[in-house]
Amino acid sequence: MKEIKQEFLTGERALFQGHDLRITDTIFDDGKSLLKESRNIELYGSMFK
Repeated sequence: MKEIKQEFLTGERALFQGHDLRITDTIFDDGKSLLKESRNIELYGSMFK
């Protein structure tokens, strides 16, 4: 499982078709369909603006 920690992600489809991700303390900003077509995602302490 890939880990993403304390990132600031922007733009269209930031993690499009992401899979097997553990996302911690991350901010998703300014975009549509940030996790579109993604699967097996664990999300902790993160925020969508």
